[in-house]
Amino acid sequence: MDAVDVHAVTHYSIGHCRRILRKIKSLKSKLKHQKVTVEEVSEYLGISSEQIRNVLQKTG
Repeated sequence: MDAVDVHAVTHYSIGHCRRILRKIKSLKSKLKHQKVTVEEVSEYLGISSEQIRNVLQKTG
């Protein structure tokens, strides 16, 4: 997932979504080039991964 995907789900600003992704990467000990998964975002935001996938399919 990237910042635009997180924005589609949360409607937060793109900058805030980038901060969320950086925080998740930090918590999961990921490197800059590694992607954040839907499951990791859902765990961090407290939203089910199925809900996130539904939103992403609609915005396609």
